[in-house]
Amino acid sequence: MRCLSRSGPRLCLLGLAVALSACATATADVAPSGRRDRAAEEARPGPAVTSAPPADARPDVPAGADAVRDAALAERVVPLLDAFVNSEASFSPDGKTLLFNSNRHGLPQLYVAETSRPDAPARRLVSTKERISDGVITPDGKGVIFLSDKGLDENLSIFRVDLGGKNLVELTPGESLQRTMPMLPDGAPGTMVYSARAAADVSSRVIVQSTSSGGVPRVVYTAPKPAVVTDARRDGKEALLIQLTSNSDMTLFVVDLGSGKARAIYPKEGMATMGYARFSADGRRVFVATDGGGEAGLVLALDAATGRELARYTEEHPRTAKAAELAVSRRGDRVAVRMNAGNRSEVRLLDAQKLTPAGTVALPLGSGTLSDFSADGKRLGVSWSTPSAPADVMAVDTASGMVSRLRDEPRPSLAALPPLEASIVEVTSFDGTRVPVNVYLPQGGASRGALPVLVLVHGGPADSSEIRWSTAVRYFGSLGYAVVEPNVRGSTGFGRAYEEADNGRKRLDALADLGAVARWVGEQPWADPARRVVMGGSYGGYMVLLALTRQPELWRAGVDMVGISSLRTFLKTTTGFVQEVFKVEFGDLEKDGAFLDSISPLADADKIVAPLFVYAGANDPRVPLAESDQIVLALRRRGVPVEYMVRDDEGHSLERRESRIAFYARVGRFLEKQLARGKEGAP
Repeated sequence: MRCLSRSGPRLCLLGLAVALSACATATADVAPSGRRDRAAEEARPGPAVTSAPPADARPDVPAGADAVRDAALAERVVPLLDAFVNSEASFSPDGKTLLFNSNRHGLPQLYVAETSRPDAPARRLVSTKERISDGVITPDGKGVIFLSDKGLDENLSIFRVDLGGKNLVELTPGESLQRTMPMLPDGAPGTMVYSARAAADVSSRVIVQSTSSGGVPRVVYTAPKPAVVTDARRDGKEALLIQLTSNSDMTLFVVDLGSGKARAIYPKEGMATMGYARFSADGRRVFVATDGGGEAGLVLALDAATGRELARYTEEHPRTAKAAELAVSRRGDRVAVRMNAGNRSEVRLLDAQKLTPAGTVALPLGSGTLSDFSADGKRLGVSWSTPSAPADVMAVDTASGMVSRLRDEPRPSLAALPPLEASIVEVTSFDGTRVPVNVYLPQGGASRGALPVLVLVHGGPADSSEIRWSTAVRYFGSLGYAVVEPNVRGSTGFGRAYEEADNGRKRLDALADLGAVARWVGEQPWADPARRVVMGGSYGGYMVLLALTRQPELWRAGVDMVGISSLRTFLKTTTGFVQEVFKVEFGDLEKDGAFLDSISPLADADKIVAPLFVYAGANDPRVPLAESDQIVLALRRRGVPVEYMVRDDEGHSLERRESRIAFYARVGRFLEKQLARGKEGAP
């Protein structure tokens, strides 16, 4: 259940949505950014299909001086993308081979290397023009199972290939489904267990299938709500399934894969959030990363048969950190947990019996994800990034907690990047709430004064901006911007109450937080208050549009990436998963339609006066393309400056190298022009 944001702005709409569809990518031939392939658009999955837009909502094609400037700015983007990302490490059973994901060739693909030779070249496993994500080596060490989709449409299919790269086969042809990464129980060779659903469905299926070519999927259980298989017992007889009512209300089931019966084991009463759940090595316990319905991050050990609590770990520093990911050693002695502390990640090693600390993991300030333990339990795979270093795969020594690099590959373009100063502050909002804010300044920026400021709003809404490597931060920093990332109420990692503080009728309180941050920015000696820009993706794009409609005096320009413009049209056309979970986050369209209309930016589009850049992916199943079309049309009809970029081979994403180069170059040029006009007093 991870969402890796390789492109800078976080595009996940609801963090847990990635459990049912990945937030990663692949490589493909790219259509011109100013043209839409209408046939391909009409062929994409049901909820995302839209009719052809009015002529006034067609994408722009940069020409003349704009195209020349875009080409110049593209040269600033390329070095950032050359500093590629490595992630999702997987060890072979004998520990000699490393499988990992990397976007070095333009989109995340799978690579294989020797664990004993971090500096030796890695071998690309397969050649494909589509995204590959979440690969894992099979228990026999002979093959790899991975997920891939077409055009980043999130209809992920399961593939198998030999570890040598031969005999590639699609295991799930036919029905288009949003599938999760299969669990491969090593005591049931040739079996995989996964969850899946059609994009329009609310219900989710638990499926058992052979990993051999031609294996027939067997649906053993159907959950009435969105649900995710997070583990399978080693003998292949049971699976763990987390069912979601909302981001703060989840239920853990044990599903008997023979009979198809499911029993709820946690929570016994009340509500709880869960980040992950895993069986113990012997299958008698279940480890759960949760908040227990309270403020503190917890890891619980439950009796697998009854759900009775056997042991507990409570996070203390910081207490409100969210237990986000779990890994369990096959030796049965260690549990690893990644804590999302809101503006950073931390990793804990625990004794599997008592859930007491079992050593300190020496990772730098930054963020990342867990992979899994090696078969001998001596190493834990992690992916980690810092503001100065892109994510890379590393190994944690489970005895000492020391960290070593699994790959030692040169990234010479990093040396040419201008230094950046990162800090964390708190800003007081309208009701006294303290809003955590990440601040990135060019070196010496605190004394320069009058910098343009980019306020970057994360997606989610249940997500957070962590201190990390960010293409957006580094790119705009190189152009002389200060970059500010507010974790407004609704963000994760700061406690349950803070995460729920924007739900339903309290939605605009999060916007008030954003306004407080903008006003704070305007008071800083390093900021030019006349050049504040708000930018965000997905839910962050919705916040951009809200800010421009309700806080026009604070913002000189906006950048909306795959954002929601009308909650009514969005909820009618998005995926069943998002529709269901948004009933708690925002409201039920049938019961709360008037309220949802009142907080929809499209209803107040006549109040937008700031220039706007809009980006969308034609294959987006979460925020369908029409959401971008209609805000662009509304602004163009009023003569508000707006530039529109659509990529035919992207979904709810900005992942392909060509897409990212074009996007950052165009946004850099658009803002350069608009901010210059503002400084001169022109409209």
